[in-house]
Amino acid sequence: MHQYPNKTKSLRQLRVPLFSAVAIGAIVSAGAVAQIAGPQAPLSFKTDYLGYAASVSPRAIYTDNIDLDPDGLEESAAILSTVFKANGIISNRRFTGLISGDLDFSFVTDDSDFRINQDIGGTGTFTAIQNWLYADVGGSTSRQLIGDNAGFSSNVNAGRDQQANVHNFSVSPYVYHRLANQSAVELRYRFSQVFIDDSDSAIGQNVNEFLNDSRTHEALASYQSGALFDRLRFTLSAYGNRTVEDGSSIVPRFEYEQGSLTAEVQYALSRSFSLSGAIGYDDVSTEADVQLFDDDALSGVFWRAGFTARPGRRTELRLEYGQRYDDDFVDASLRYNISERFTLQAGAARTFQTRAQSIARRFRSVQQQTLEFADRLRAGDTLSPEAVIATATQAGGGRTDAQSVGIGASNDAFVQLIGRFDRTSVTLNANYQDTDFGFRENENIGASLNVTRELSRKLRAYGNVFYRESETIIDPGACLASPFLFGFDSTAPGFDAVQSCNDFALANGETQTIGGRVGAAYQLYKNLSVFGEYSHTDRQSPVDVLEYNENTFTAGLTLDF
Repeated sequence: MHQYPNKTKSLRQLRVPLFSAVAIGAIVSAGAVAQIAGPQAPLSFKTDYLGYAASVSPRAIYTDNIDLDPDGLEESAAILSTVFKANGIISNRRFTGLISGDLDFSFVTDDSDFRINQDIGGTGTFTAIQNWLYADVGGSTSRQLIGDNAGFSSNVNAGRDQQANVHNFSVSPYVYHRLANQSAVELRYRFSQVFIDDSDSAIGQNVNEFLNDSRTHEALASYQSGALFDRLRFTLSAYGNRTVEDGSSIVPRFEYEQGSLTAEVQYALSRSFSLSGAIGYDDVSTEADVQLFDDDALSGVFWRAGFTARPGRRTELRLEYGQRYDDDFVDASLRYNISERFTLQAGAARTFQTRAQSIARRFRSVQQQTLEFADRLRAGDTLSPEAVIATATQAGGGRTDAQSVGIGASNDAFVQLIGRFDRTSVTLNANYQDTDFGFRENENIGASLNVTRELSRKLRAYGNVFYRESETIIDPGACLASPFLFGFDSTAPGFDAVQSCNDFALANGETQTIGGRVGAAYQLYKNLSVFGEYSHTDRQSPVDVLEYNENTFTAGLTLDF
Protein backbone atom coordinates (compact mmCIF):
# COMPACT_ATOMS: atom_id res chain seq x y z
CA MET A 1 0.00 0.00 0.00
CA HIS A 2 1.07 3.57 -0.67
CA GLN A 3 1.65 5.83 2.30
CA TYR A 4 -0.46 8.96 2.70
CA PRO A 5 1.29 11.29 5.14
CA ASN A 6 -1.27 14.06 4.73
CA LYS A 7 -4.82 13.09 3.87
CA THR A 8 -6.15 16.51 3.01
CA LYS A 9 -3.31 17.34 0.67
CA SER A 10 -2.02 14.07 -0.83
CA LEU A 11 -5.32 12.28 -1.37
CA ARG A 12 -7.14 15.33 -2.69
CA GLN A 13 -4.36 16.16 -5.12
CA LEU A 14 -4.61 12.67 -6.57
CA ARG A 15 -8.39 12.59 -6.53
CA VAL A 16 -8.97 15.78 -8.48
CA PRO A 17 -7.49 14.66 -11.84
CA LEU A 18 -8.63 11.12 -11.12
CA PHE A 19 -12.27 12.10 -10.73
CA SER A 20 -11.98 14.52 -13.61
CA ALA A 21 -10.99 11.59 -15.76
CA VAL A 22 -13.54 9.12 -14.59
CA ALA A 23 -16.21 11.74 -15.15
CA ILE A 24 -15.75 11.05 -18.84
CA GLY A 25 -17.21 7.53 -18.48
CA ALA A 26 -20.84 6.50 -18.03
CA ILE A 27 -22.11 3.62 -15.90
CA VAL A 28 -25.19 1.88 -14.72
CA SER A 29 -24.37 0.48 -11.31
CA ALA A 30 -26.28 -2.11 -9.33
CA GLY A 31 -27.97 -0.63 -6.26
CA ALA A 32 -25.28 1.95 -5.78
CA VAL A 33 -26.50 4.85 -3.70
CA ALA A 34 -30.15 4.35 -2.73
CA GLN A 35 -30.54 5.06 0.96
CA ILE A 36 -34.25 4.46 1.45
CA ALA A 37 -35.19 1.32 3.40
CA GLY A 38 -37.50 -0.98 1.45
CA PRO A 39 -39.33 -0.33 -1.82
CA GLN A 40 -41.14 2.83 -2.83
CA ALA A 41 -44.67 3.06 -1.47
CA PRO A 42 -47.06 1.64 -4.11
CA LEU A 43 -49.96 3.55 -5.60
CA SER A 44 -53.68 2.83 -5.72
CA PHE A 45 -56.54 5.11 -6.67
CA LYS A 46 -58.19 6.89 -3.74
CA THR A 47 -60.88 8.29 -6.03
CA ASP A 48 -61.70 7.86 -9.72
CA TYR A 49 -58.88 10.23 -10.72
CA LEU A 50 -56.52 10.67 -7.74
CA GLY A 51 -54.10 8.41 -5.88
CA TYR A 52 -51.19 8.95 -3.53
CA ALA A 53 -48.88 7.27 -1.01
CA ALA A 54 -46.56 9.16 1.32
CA SER A 55 -44.38 8.64 4.37
CA VAL A 56 -41.96 10.46 6.67
CA SER A 57 -39.03 8.64 8.23
CA PRO A 58 -36.67 10.07 10.90
CA ARG A 59 -33.54 7.96 11.31
CA ALA A 60 -30.10 7.77 12.91
CA ILE A 61 -27.13 6.56 10.84
CA TYR A 62 -23.57 5.60 11.65
CA THR A 63 -20.87 5.02 9.01
CA ASP A 64 -17.24 4.07 9.58
CA ASN A 65 -16.02 5.68 6.30
CA ILE A 66 -17.96 8.80 5.42
CA ASP A 67 -15.59 9.82 2.57
CA LEU A 68 -15.07 6.27 1.19
CA ASP A 69 -11.31 6.60 1.67
CA PRO A 70 -8.66 3.84 1.41
CA ASP A 71 -7.50 1.78 4.40
CA GLY A 72 -5.92 3.87 7.11
CA LEU A 73 -7.67 7.10 6.12
CA GLU A 74 -11.24 6.28 7.13
CA GLU A 75 -13.28 8.75 9.15
CA SER A 76 -16.46 7.72 10.93
CA ALA A 77 -19.55 9.89 11.19
CA ALA A 78 -22.95 9.98 12.85
CA ILE A 79 -25.87 11.30 10.79
CA LEU A 80 -29.36 12.41 11.77
CA SER A 81 -31.73 12.22 8.83
CA THR A 82 -35.37 12.71 7.91
CA VAL A 83 -36.64 11.23 4.66
CA PHE A 84 -39.88 12.19 2.95
CA LYS A 85 -41.19 9.77 0.33
CA ALA A 86 -44.20 10.25 -1.92
CA ASN A 87 -45.91 8.87 -5.01
CA GLY A 88 -48.89 10.48 -6.67
CA ILE A 89 -51.12 10.20 -9.72
CA ILE A 90 -53.85 12.32 -11.22
CA SER A 91 -55.71 11.00 -14.24
CA ASN A 92 -58.73 12.15 -16.17
CA ARG A 93 -59.91 12.15 -19.76
CA ARG A 94 -57.42 14.83 -20.86
CA PHE A 95 -54.40 14.45 -18.60
CA THR A 96 -52.52 11.77 -16.69
CA GLY A 97 -49.61 12.79 -14.47
CA LEU A 98 -47.29 10.82 -12.18
CA ILE A 99 -44.77 11.90 -9.57
CA SER A 100 -42.47 9.75 -7.45
CA GLY A 101 -39.44 10.27 -5.27
CA ASP A 102 -37.81 10.97 -1.96
CA LEU A 103 -36.26 13.98 -0.25
CA ASP A 104 -33.56 13.42 2.37
CA PHE A 105 -32.57 16.08 4.92
CA SER A 106 -29.39 14.97 6.70
CA PHE A 107 -27.22 16.51 9.43
CA VAL A 108 -23.69 15.14 9.81
CA THR A 109 -23.01 15.70 13.49
CA ASP A 110 -19.22 15.32 13.37
CA ASP A 111 -18.66 18.42 11.24
CA SER A 112 -22.08 20.11 11.65
CA ASP A 113 -22.75 19.77 7.92
CA PHE A 114 -26.36 19.98 6.68
CA ARG A 115 -27.09 18.12 3.43
CA ILE A 116 -30.06 17.69 1.11
CA ASN A 117 -30.31 14.61 -1.10
CA GLN A 118 -33.12 14.33 -3.63
CA ASP A 119 -34.34 11.73 -6.08
CA ILE A 120 -37.61 12.99 -7.58
CA GLY A 121 -39.16 12.46 -10.99
CA GLY A 122 -42.42 13.19 -12.73
CA THR A 123 -44.11 12.62 -16.08
CA GLY A 124 -47.38 13.55 -17.72
CA THR A 125 -49.24 13.14 -20.99
CA PHE A 126 -51.88 15.55 -22.27
CA THR A 127 -54.50 14.84 -24.94
CA ALA A 128 -55.57 18.01 -26.77
CA ILE A 129 -57.47 16.33 -29.65
CA GLN A 130 -58.09 12.59 -29.45
CA ASN A 131 -56.26 10.66 -32.17
CA TRP A 132 -54.62 13.85 -33.36
CA LEU A 133 -52.77 16.17 -30.97
CA TYR A 134 -50.86 15.27 -27.79
CA ALA A 135 -48.03 16.48 -25.56
CA ASP A 136 -45.69 14.64 -23.18
CA VAL A 137 -43.65 16.24 -20.38
CA GLY A 138 -41.12 14.82 -17.95
CA GLY A 139 -38.53 15.96 -15.45
CA SER A 140 -36.35 14.76 -12.62
CA THR A 141 -33.81 15.94 -10.08
CA SER A 142 -31.36 13.69 -8.27
CA ARG A 143 -27.87 13.29 -6.89
CA GLN A 144 -25.84 11.09 -9.20
CA LEU A 145 -22.34 9.67 -9.31
CA ILE A 146 -19.53 11.29 -11.28
CA GLY A 147 -17.91 8.69 -13.49
CA ASP A 148 -17.43 4.95 -13.54
CA ASN A 149 -14.83 4.93 -10.73
CA ALA A 150 -16.79 7.13 -8.34
CA GLY A 151 -17.13 5.61 -4.89
CA PHE A 152 -20.63 4.54 -3.90
CA SER A 153 -22.42 3.05 -0.94
CA SER A 154 -25.90 2.23 0.32
CA ASN A 155 -25.53 5.45 2.34
CA VAL A 156 -26.24 8.41 0.07
CA ASN A 157 -24.21 10.72 2.34
CA ALA A 158 -21.03 8.66 1.92
CA GLY A 159 -18.61 9.82 -0.78
CA ARG A 160 -20.60 12.99 -1.35
CA ASP A 161 -17.68 14.73 -3.11
CA GLN A 162 -18.02 12.10 -5.84
CA GLN A 163 -21.62 13.10 -6.60
CA ALA A 164 -23.37 15.95 -8.42
CA ASN A 165 -26.86 17.42 -8.57
CA VAL A 166 -28.45 16.57 -11.91
CA HIS A 167 -31.67 18.23 -13.09
CA ASN A 168 -33.39 17.44 -16.38
CA PHE A 169 -36.68 18.03 -18.13
CA SER A 170 -38.21 17.46 -21.55
CA VAL A 171 -41.33 18.53 -23.42
CA SER A 172 -42.67 16.89 -26.56
CA PRO A 173 -45.72 18.06 -28.54
CA TYR A 174 -46.73 15.74 -31.36
CA VAL A 175 -49.36 14.74 -33.87
CA TYR A 176 -50.38 11.09 -33.89
CA HIS A 177 -53.20 9.80 -36.09
CA ARG A 178 -54.26 6.18 -36.51
CA LEU A 179 -56.39 5.29 -39.55
CA ALA A 180 -59.13 2.65 -39.84
CA ASN A 181 -56.71 0.07 -41.29
CA GLN A 182 -54.48 0.58 -38.21
CA SER A 183 -51.81 2.43 -40.17
CA ALA A 184 -50.54 5.51 -38.32
CA VAL A 185 -48.72 8.78 -38.92
CA GLU A 186 -46.63 10.55 -36.28
CA LEU A 187 -44.94 13.97 -36.35
CA ARG A 188 -43.07 14.81 -33.15
CA TYR A 189 -40.75 17.42 -31.69
CA ARG A 190 -38.92 17.02 -28.39
CA PHE A 191 -36.76 19.44 -26.42
CA SER A 192 -34.58 18.09 -23.59
CA GLN A 193 -32.36 19.96 -21.15
CA VAL A 194 -29.88 18.70 -18.56
CA PHE A 195 -28.37 20.93 -15.86
CA ILE A 196 -25.48 19.58 -13.75
CA ASP A 197 -24.22 21.26 -10.59
CA ASP A 198 -20.87 19.69 -9.67
CA SER A 199 -19.41 22.75 -7.94
CA ASP A 200 -19.23 20.99 -4.55
CA SER A 201 -17.61 17.81 -5.91
CA ALA A 202 -13.95 16.84 -5.95
CA ILE A 203 -13.90 17.93 -9.60
CA GLY A 204 -15.37 21.31 -8.72
CA GLN A 205 -12.62 21.95 -6.16
CA ASN A 206 -10.12 21.95 -9.01
CA VAL A 207 -11.85 23.53 -11.98
CA ASN A 208 -15.28 24.70 -10.72
CA GLU A 209 -17.92 23.06 -12.95
CA PHE A 210 -16.17 20.35 -14.96
CA LEU A 211 -19.28 18.75 -16.49
CA ASN A 212 -21.20 20.35 -19.32
CA ASP A 213 -24.89 21.10 -19.42
CA SER A 214 -26.75 19.70 -22.42
CA ARG A 215 -29.60 20.80 -24.71
CA THR A 216 -31.17 18.61 -27.37
CA HIS A 217 -33.70 19.28 -30.11
CA GLU A 218 -35.19 16.18 -31.75
CA ALA A 219 -37.68 15.72 -34.56
CA LEU A 220 -39.34 12.52 -35.77
CA ALA A 221 -41.64 11.77 -38.69
CA SER A 222 -42.88 8.22 -39.16
CA TYR A 223 -45.46 6.12 -40.98
CA GLN A 224 -46.57 2.67 -39.77
CA SER A 225 -48.35 0.46 -42.30
CA GLY A 226 -50.58 -1.32 -39.78
CA ALA A 227 -52.97 -3.81 -41.44
CA LEU A 228 -52.49 -2.33 -44.91
CA PHE A 229 -51.05 -5.67 -46.06
CA ASP A 230 -51.86 -9.15 -44.86
CA ARG A 231 -48.46 -10.47 -43.77
CA LEU A 232 -46.27 -7.42 -44.19
CA ARG A 233 -45.75 -4.64 -41.64
CA PHE A 234 -43.35 -1.78 -42.24
CA THR A 235 -42.37 1.55 -40.71
CA LEU A 236 -40.73 4.45 -42.53
CA SER A 237 -39.15 7.15 -40.36
CA ALA A 238 -36.96 10.22 -40.50
CA TYR A 239 -35.16 11.40 -37.38
CA GLY A 240 -33.08 14.49 -36.60
CA ASN A 241 -31.09 15.47 -33.53
CA ARG A 242 -29.07 18.54 -32.61
CA THR A 243 -27.33 18.58 -29.23
CA VAL A 244 -25.20 21.33 -27.72
CA GLU A 245 -23.12 20.78 -24.59
CA ASP A 246 -21.52 23.71 -22.80
CA GLY A 247 -21.19 25.38 -19.41
CA SER A 248 -17.97 23.70 -18.27
CA SER A 249 -15.05 25.87 -17.27
CA ILE A 250 -12.55 23.46 -18.82
CA VAL A 251 -14.22 21.02 -21.26
CA PRO A 252 -14.88 22.56 -24.69
CA ARG A 253 -18.31 23.38 -26.00
CA PHE A 254 -19.34 20.95 -28.71
CA GLU A 255 -22.25 20.29 -31.02
CA TYR A 256 -23.55 16.96 -32.18
CA GLU A 257 -25.92 16.54 -35.12
CA GLN A 258 -27.51 13.39 -36.48
CA GLY A 259 -29.95 12.78 -39.31
CA SER A 260 -31.29 9.28 -39.95
CA LEU A 261 -33.61 7.63 -42.45
CA THR A 262 -34.89 4.17 -41.53
CA ALA A 263 -37.11 1.51 -43.09
CA GLU A 264 -38.18 -1.29 -40.73
CA VAL A 265 -39.89 -4.42 -42.04
CA GLN A 266 -41.59 -7.44 -40.51
CA TYR A 267 -42.93 -10.31 -42.64
CA ALA A 268 -45.05 -13.01 -41.01
CA LEU A 269 -44.26 -16.55 -42.11
CA SER A 270 -46.80 -17.84 -39.60
CA ARG A 271 -48.85 -16.56 -36.70
CA SER A 272 -45.94 -17.12 -34.33
CA PHE A 273 -42.85 -16.41 -36.44
CA SER A 274 -41.81 -13.39 -38.51
CA LEU A 275 -38.69 -12.25 -40.30
CA SER A 276 -37.70 -8.75 -39.23
CA GLY A 277 -35.05 -6.19 -39.94
CA ALA A 278 -34.21 -2.64 -40.91
CA ILE A 279 -32.00 -0.63 -43.24
CA GLY A 280 -31.16 3.03 -43.12
CA TYR A 281 -28.60 5.78 -43.32
CA ASP A 282 -26.98 7.96 -40.63
CA ASP A 283 -25.39 11.34 -41.19
CA VAL A 284 -23.46 12.21 -38.02
CA SER A 285 -21.29 15.26 -37.45
CA THR A 286 -19.60 16.79 -34.40
CA GLU A 287 -18.16 20.24 -33.94
CA ALA A 288 -15.71 20.87 -31.09
CA ASP A 289 -12.32 22.40 -30.31
CA VAL A 290 -10.89 18.89 -30.50
CA GLN A 291 -11.78 15.89 -32.66
CA LEU A 292 -13.81 13.60 -30.41
CA PHE A 293 -14.92 11.14 -33.09
CA ASP A 294 -14.25 10.18 -36.68
CA ASP A 295 -17.52 11.42 -38.20
CA ASP A 296 -16.99 9.47 -41.41
CA ALA A 297 -16.83 6.22 -39.44
CA LEU A 298 -20.09 7.04 -37.61
CA SER A 299 -21.99 8.02 -40.74
CA GLY A 300 -23.15 5.65 -43.43
CA VAL A 301 -25.54 2.80 -44.17
CA PHE A 302 -26.70 0.67 -41.24
CA TRP A 303 -28.74 -2.51 -41.13
CA ARG A 304 -30.02 -5.28 -38.91
CA ALA A 305 -31.80 -8.54 -39.70
CA GLY A 306 -33.31 -11.38 -37.68
CA PHE A 307 -36.64 -12.67 -36.51
CA THR A 308 -39.52 -12.12 -34.12
CA ALA A 309 -41.14 -15.14 -32.49
CA ARG A 310 -44.16 -15.68 -30.26
CA PRO A 311 -44.09 -19.45 -29.69
CA GLY A 312 -46.73 -19.23 -27.00
CA ARG A 313 -48.81 -16.80 -24.94
CA ARG A 314 -46.01 -16.53 -22.41
CA THR A 315 -43.08 -15.76 -24.71
CA GLU A 316 -42.08 -12.88 -26.98
CA LEU A 317 -38.62 -12.89 -28.59
CA ARG A 318 -36.94 -10.57 -31.07
CA LEU A 319 -33.33 -11.24 -32.11
CA GLU A 320 -31.53 -9.22 -34.78
CA TYR A 321 -27.89 -8.80 -35.81
CA GLY A 322 -26.55 -5.76 -37.65
CA GLN A 323 -23.94 -3.04 -38.12
CA ARG A 324 -24.15 0.59 -37.05
CA TYR A 325 -21.81 3.33 -35.83
CA ASP A 326 -18.75 1.49 -37.16
CA ASP A 327 -19.34 -1.75 -35.27
CA ASP A 328 -21.37 -4.96 -35.20
CA PHE A 329 -24.16 -5.29 -32.67
CA VAL A 330 -27.08 -7.37 -31.48
CA ASP A 331 -30.50 -5.78 -31.09
CA ALA A 332 -32.78 -8.04 -29.08
CA SER A 333 -35.62 -8.21 -26.59
CA LEU A 334 -37.14 -11.10 -24.65
CA ARG A 335 -40.10 -11.43 -22.35
CA TYR A 336 -40.95 -14.84 -20.94
CA ASN A 337 -43.64 -15.38 -18.33
CA ILE A 338 -42.15 -18.52 -16.80
CA SER A 339 -45.19 -18.91 -14.57
CA GLU A 340 -47.72 -16.74 -12.83
CA ARG A 341 -45.02 -15.98 -10.30
CA PHE A 342 -41.88 -15.54 -12.45
CA THR A 343 -41.17 -13.21 -15.37
CA LEU A 344 -37.92 -13.07 -17.36
CA GLN A 345 -36.97 -10.01 -19.41
CA ALA A 346 -33.82 -9.35 -21.43
CA GLY A 347 -32.59 -6.95 -24.08
CA ALA A 348 -29.59 -5.69 -26.05
CA ALA A 349 -29.00 -2.68 -28.29
CA ARG A 350 -26.38 -0.31 -29.71
CA THR A 351 -26.95 3.43 -29.35
CA PHE A 352 -25.12 6.68 -29.89
CA GLN A 353 -26.35 9.36 -27.56
CA THR A 354 -25.73 12.23 -25.19
CA ARG A 355 -27.19 12.88 -21.75
CA ALA A 356 -30.19 14.80 -23.07
CA GLN A 357 -30.88 12.54 -26.03
CA SER A 358 -33.69 10.00 -26.13
CA ILE A 359 -33.61 7.37 -28.85
CA ALA A 360 -36.47 7.60 -31.34
CA ARG A 361 -38.10 4.25 -30.69
CA ARG A 362 -38.82 5.28 -27.07
CA PHE A 363 -40.74 8.41 -28.04
CA ARG A 364 -44.23 6.93 -27.82
CA SER A 365 -43.52 4.67 -24.86
CA VAL A 366 -43.91 7.62 -22.48
CA GLN A 367 -47.58 8.14 -23.32
CA GLN A 368 -48.32 4.43 -23.65
CA GLN A 369 -46.74 3.44 -20.34
CA THR A 370 -48.32 6.35 -18.45
CA LEU A 371 -51.83 5.61 -19.70
CA GLU A 372 -51.45 1.85 -19.26
CA PHE A 373 -50.25 2.44 -15.70
CA ALA A 374 -53.41 4.45 -14.93
CA ASP A 375 -55.61 1.78 -16.52
CA ARG A 376 -54.05 -0.92 -14.33
CA LEU A 377 -54.69 1.17 -11.24
CA ARG A 378 -58.33 1.57 -12.27
CA ALA A 379 -58.52 -2.21 -12.62
CA GLY A 380 -57.60 -2.50 -8.94
CA ASP A 381 -53.82 -3.09 -9.10
CA THR A 382 -51.39 -1.55 -6.61
CA LEU A 383 -48.23 -0.42 -8.43
CA SER A 384 -45.07 1.68 -8.18
CA PRO A 385 -44.62 4.40 -10.87
CA GLU A 386 -40.80 4.38 -10.79
CA ALA A 387 -40.31 2.46 -14.06
CA VAL A 388 -42.67 4.75 -16.00
CA ILE A 389 -40.95 7.87 -14.70
CA ALA A 390 -37.50 6.47 -15.46
CA THR A 391 -38.52 5.95 -19.09
CA ALA A 392 -39.96 9.45 -19.38
CA THR A 393 -37.00 11.27 -17.87
CA GLN A 394 -34.13 9.01 -18.99
CA ALA A 395 -33.40 8.83 -15.27
CA GLY A 396 -32.45 5.20 -15.32
CA GLY A 397 -31.45 4.28 -11.81
CA GLY A 398 -31.66 7.77 -10.34
CA ARG A 399 -28.90 7.86 -7.75
CA THR A 400 -27.28 4.80 -9.36
CA ASP A 401 -26.61 6.75 -12.58
CA ALA A 402 -23.29 8.39 -13.38
CA GLN A 403 -22.70 11.54 -15.38
CA SER A 404 -20.10 11.87 -18.13
CA VAL A 405 -18.52 14.27 -20.56
CA GLY A 406 -19.29 14.06 -24.25
CA ILE A 407 -21.01 11.56 -26.51
CA GLY A 408 -20.49 7.86 -26.90
CA ALA A 409 -21.37 4.79 -28.90
CA SER A 410 -22.57 2.16 -26.47
CA ASN A 411 -23.38 -1.55 -26.54
CA ASP A 412 -25.83 -2.41 -23.77
CA ALA A 413 -27.43 -5.62 -22.56
CA PHE A 414 -29.51 -6.61 -19.55
CA VAL A 415 -31.45 -9.52 -18.09
CA GLN A 416 -33.99 -9.39 -15.28
CA LEU A 417 -35.86 -12.12 -13.41
CA ILE A 418 -38.81 -11.07 -11.26
CA GLY A 419 -40.53 -13.40 -8.84
CA ARG A 420 -43.70 -12.57 -6.91
CA PHE A 421 -45.12 -14.82 -4.21
CA ASP A 422 -47.76 -14.32 -1.55
CA ARG A 423 -45.24 -13.11 1.03
CA THR A 424 -41.95 -12.89 -0.90
CA SER A 425 -40.70 -10.85 -3.84
CA VAL A 426 -37.39 -11.49 -5.61
CA THR A 427 -35.65 -9.47 -8.34
CA LEU A 428 -32.42 -10.58 -10.02
CA ASN A 429 -30.71 -8.14 -12.41
CA ALA A 430 -27.60 -8.32 -14.57
CA ASN A 431 -26.32 -5.70 -16.99
CA TYR A 432 -23.44 -5.06 -19.37
CA GLN A 433 -22.31 -1.80 -20.96
CA ASP A 434 -19.34 -0.99 -23.19
CA THR A 435 -19.11 2.68 -24.18
CA ASP A 436 -16.61 4.21 -26.61
CA PHE A 437 -16.13 7.95 -26.10
CA GLY A 438 -13.60 8.26 -28.88
CA PHE A 439 -10.65 9.19 -26.66
CA ARG A 440 -11.68 6.86 -23.84
CA GLU A 441 -13.51 3.57 -23.41
CA ASN A 442 -15.08 1.98 -20.36
CA GLU A 443 -16.71 -1.38 -19.75
CA ASN A 444 -19.08 -2.19 -16.90
CA ILE A 445 -20.62 -5.41 -15.68
CA GLY A 446 -23.16 -5.40 -12.87
CA ALA A 447 -25.51 -7.75 -11.04
CA SER A 448 -27.87 -7.47 -8.09
CA LEU A 449 -30.31 -9.58 -6.11
CA ASN A 450 -33.13 -8.01 -4.08
CA VAL A 451 -35.39 -9.99 -1.74
CA THR A 452 -38.30 -8.91 0.45
CA ARG A 453 -40.09 -11.32 2.81
CA GLU A 454 -43.20 -10.80 4.92
CA LEU A 455 -42.30 -12.86 7.99
CA SER A 456 -45.59 -12.13 9.70
CA ARG A 457 -48.46 -9.70 9.51
CA LYS A 458 -46.29 -7.05 11.21
CA LEU A 459 -42.70 -8.08 10.48
CA ARG A 460 -40.95 -7.63 7.12
CA ALA A 461 -37.33 -8.50 6.26
CA TYR A 462 -35.44 -7.31 3.19
CA GLY A 463 -31.97 -7.50 1.73
CA ASN A 464 -29.89 -7.14 -1.39
CA VAL A 465 -26.43 -7.97 -2.70
CA PHE A 466 -24.73 -6.38 -5.69
CA TYR A 467 -21.56 -6.70 -7.74
CA ARG A 468 -20.04 -4.22 -10.18
CA GLU A 469 -16.89 -4.51 -12.26
CA SER A 470 -15.62 -1.48 -14.16
CA GLU A 471 -12.64 -1.23 -16.47
CA THR A 472 -11.38 2.01 -18.00
CA ILE A 473 -9.05 2.33 -20.99
CA ILE A 474 -7.36 5.71 -21.49
CA ASP A 475 -5.78 6.87 -24.75
CA PRO A 476 -2.47 8.50 -23.64
CA GLY A 477 -2.16 10.23 -27.00
CA ALA A 478 -5.50 11.94 -26.54
CA CYS A 479 -4.44 13.05 -23.06
CA LEU A 480 -1.20 14.55 -24.40
CA ALA A 481 -3.04 16.34 -27.22
CA SER A 482 -5.93 17.59 -25.07
CA PRO A 483 -5.07 17.39 -21.35
CA PHE A 484 -8.06 19.57 -20.42
CA LEU A 485 -10.39 16.71 -21.41
CA PHE A 486 -8.95 14.77 -18.48
CA GLY A 487 -9.19 17.56 -15.93
CA PHE A 488 -5.66 18.96 -16.22
CA ASP A 489 -4.82 22.65 -16.34
CA SER A 490 -1.96 22.86 -18.84
CA THR A 491 -1.29 26.49 -17.84
CA ALA A 492 -0.51 25.56 -14.24
CA PRO A 493 3.13 26.25 -13.24
CA GLY A 494 5.30 23.14 -13.58
CA PHE A 495 2.69 21.12 -15.45
CA ASP A 496 4.27 18.08 -17.14
CA ALA A 497 1.84 16.64 -19.68
CA VAL A 498 3.78 13.41 -20.25
CA GLN A 499 4.18 12.60 -16.56
CA SER A 500 0.62 13.65 -15.69
CA CYS A 501 -0.96 11.63 -18.50
CA ASN A 502 1.13 8.54 -17.75
CA ASP A 503 0.24 8.70 -14.05
CA PHE A 504 -3.36 9.29 -14.96
CA ALA A 505 -3.54 6.27 -17.29
CA LEU A 506 -2.03 4.08 -14.55
CA ALA A 507 -4.54 5.39 -11.99
CA ASN A 508 -7.50 4.33 -14.13
CA GLY A 509 -8.10 0.68 -14.59
CA GLU A 510 -10.23 -2.06 -13.16
CA THR A 511 -12.34 -2.07 -10.00
CA GLN A 512 -14.53 -4.78 -8.46
CA THR A 513 -17.15 -3.73 -5.97
CA ILE A 514 -19.33 -6.04 -3.93
CA GLY A 515 -21.78 -5.13 -1.22
CA GLY A 516 -25.25 -5.44 0.15
CA ARG A 517 -27.57 -4.74 3.02
CA VAL A 518 -30.01 -6.53 5.30
CA GLY A 519 -32.81 -5.03 7.31
CA ALA A 520 -36.13 -5.59 9.01
CA ALA A 521 -39.19 -3.45 9.68
CA TYR A 522 -41.79 -4.05 12.40
CA GLN A 523 -45.24 -2.47 12.36
CA LEU A 524 -45.95 -0.86 15.73
CA TYR A 525 -49.32 0.57 14.77
CA LYS A 526 -51.45 0.64 11.64
CA ASN A 527 -49.30 3.29 9.93
CA LEU A 528 -46.18 3.39 12.10
CA SER A 529 -43.17 1.07 11.75
CA VAL A 530 -39.71 0.80 13.27
CA PHE A 531 -36.80 -0.52 11.22
CA GLY A 532 -33.09 -1.25 11.37
CA GLU A 533 -30.56 -2.22 8.72
CA TYR A 534 -26.88 -2.89 8.12
CA SER A 535 -25.00 -2.41 4.84
CA HIS A 536 -21.45 -3.13 3.71
CA THR A 537 -19.48 -2.11 0.61
CA ASP A 538 -16.04 -3.42 -0.39
CA ARG A 539 -14.16 -2.25 -3.49
CA GLN A 540 -10.91 -3.80 -4.70
CA SER A 541 -8.56 -2.42 -7.37
CA PRO A 542 -4.91 -2.57 -8.49
CA VAL A 543 -4.95 1.20 -7.78
CA ASP A 544 -4.70 1.66 -4.01
CA VAL A 545 -6.52 4.99 -3.90
CA LEU A 546 -9.62 3.42 -5.47
CA GLU A 547 -9.99 0.77 -2.76
CA TYR A 548 -12.24 1.21 0.27
CA ASN A 549 -14.49 -0.55 2.77
CA GLU A 550 -17.54 0.96 4.41
CA ASN A 551 -20.09 -0.22 6.99
CA THR A 552 -23.33 1.60 7.71
CA PHE A 553 -25.85 1.05 10.51
CA THR A 554 -29.31 2.64 10.30
CA ALA A 555 -32.28 2.72 12.68
CA GLY A 556 -35.48 4.72 12.35
CA LEU A 557 -39.23 5.09 12.26
CA THR A 558 -41.58 5.31 9.27
CA LEU A 559 -44.97 7.00 9.43
CA ASP A 560 -47.24 6.28 6.44
CA PHE A 561 -50.02 8.62 5.32
